[in-house]
Amino acid sequence: MDLNPIAPFLPTPSVLPLIEGWVKEHTFELKITRPRSTKLGDFRPPRPGQMAKLTLNGNLGPYQFLTTLTHEIAHLIAWEQYGRKAMPHGKEWKMIFSTMLRELEEYCEWPIAYSTALKKHAKSPKSAVGGDPLLQQTILQLDGMDDQLLLQELVPGDAFTFKNRAFTFKEKRRTRALVVEHGTKRQFTIPLVARIERLD
Repeated sequence: MDLNPIAPFLPTPSVLPLIEGWVKEHTFELKITRPRSTKLGDFRPPRPGQMAKLTLNGNLGPYQFLTTLTHEIAHLIAWEQYGRKAMPHGKEWKMIFSTMLRELEEYCEWPIAYSTALKKHAKSPKSAVGGDPLLQQTILQLDGMDDQLLLQELVPGDAFTFKNRAFTFKEKRRTRALVVEHGTKRQFTIPLVARIERLD
């Protein structure tokens, strides 16, 4: 698969050979999508007669794009090695992703903050970047997006808006937050990496 089209999305095109090495034996479709507020990217196993699919949001900063791409490629490799025997973010995926993070950290001369965060994350990979505040904050700073507020930065009782609807943060779960919508009092879960606006 020709990965040159994704070069403009990466912090440096010099990392492309590493990515090509990860995927050279795998068949899949890679699609850059419109911005999605509830996910940065995803992996979809192949359906009968189709290829596996990786999607990434087209509005991601370069470090967010690279880290998310690595995460999703780890899902692809785990699927092809273990199939449904492996949980989506189980021990098999964590082992593969951890190895890839170490390879990524060693492959290029990254900013010290990113190298440090990658090495820490590789010790115990999370199901989402938002589950590792150090890595998430480092990525946002490097991508010049650290002025954006993420749901994970709120505490229970905080009010915010998301998709032009008002909510109150109720409790934090693994990768999502339980929230209550103002007015209807209905409860929902929203990913902790969702970008929101605080309500005073």
